[in-house]
Amino acid sequence: MVYIRNKKVKGLDYAYLVQSIWDHENSTSKQVTIKYLGKTSDINLEDIPDEYRNDPKIIAFISTYGYTHKEKEKVIPKLQKEIFELCMQCNTDGLVNTYKEYSKLFYLVEFYDKLLKPVLYKIGDLWKQGKLDVATEHASTNTVNSFVKVIEEQVSHKINTATNVSKALLRSSICKIMICTPEGELHNVSCNMMESLLVRRGYKVYNISPSVPADSVISYIENIEPDIILISVTNPDNIKAAERLIKQIVLKFDNEDNQNNNKHNKIPIVVGGLAFSDYPENYLKEHEMVLMMQNASFEEIIKLIDFSTTKNTNK
Repeated sequence: MVYIRNKKVKGLDYAYLVQSIWDHENSTSKQVTIKYLGKTSDINLEDIPDEYRNDPKIIAFISTYGYTHKEKEKVIPKLQKEIFELCMQCNTDGLVNTYKEYSKLFYLVEFYDKLLKPVLYKIGDLWKQGKLDVATEHASTNTVNSFVKVIEEQVSHKINTATNVSKALLRSSICKIMICTPEGELHNVSCNMMESLLVRRGYKVYNISPSVPADSVISYIENIEPDIILISVTNPDNIKAAERLIKQIVLKFDNEDNQNNNKHNKIPIVVGGLAFSDYPENYLKEHEMVLMMQNASFEEIIKLIDFSTTKNTNK
């Protein structure tokens, strides 16, 4: 086993690349220094011999104590390639293990934004180019969905522990979030990823994707009374359906004529997804409560929701 050991000398931290070797004769382990790395705060991945650079423990240590953004970015292509291959193999366990290995380096939202989402885009592009058949595209996407489900189950278990329950109850009591796609939109991986991130932060999430008729969406909004609505569209062919859905929601819950009789007024609607990548920022601007977030990262959307929640808390 190889790891980095930190040693403090006269108030300064110095790092050593160390290998732990089992001594069979004495039935104990001994540590052998492979390389002196210098000041801990100055080390980067290039200081590590090639054969040890991809070790998760090494990467995690450097990320925590001396890893810069530039070096961190160098790891991303390798991981994207690995994740793509795991998706092609329908290897859900492999995805889970990869996330666990690098969870100290990438927070879940980073894992989604920097690693998983680009892989999904690549899969979609290969399908569009005819280099990937429909069955393989569906199988790989379902593998990601299975991975997200495993992560969400783990997150839900952690939230129910005593240390996290108060924060979870606070957020869920403040903000209820509904996630949906318009009728005809069958792609909902991003919806499931967003759900897992929001659940992780303790929000009460109602994910009704994929492909829900507009009248059913309206009825569901009346039943659960969400504070924020997230609408995701992946296929450009479903943009018109999304427009119709938004107009119906606005007409029902943001109409000044109904304000005195309707307790669901002014529900913020956040719209995004791959389908809107080339659309201008002022698209759908005629609707006051609709926010267009094309090309937005999961992290940016989470920050927006957190900000909205904070505003509600301080009222």
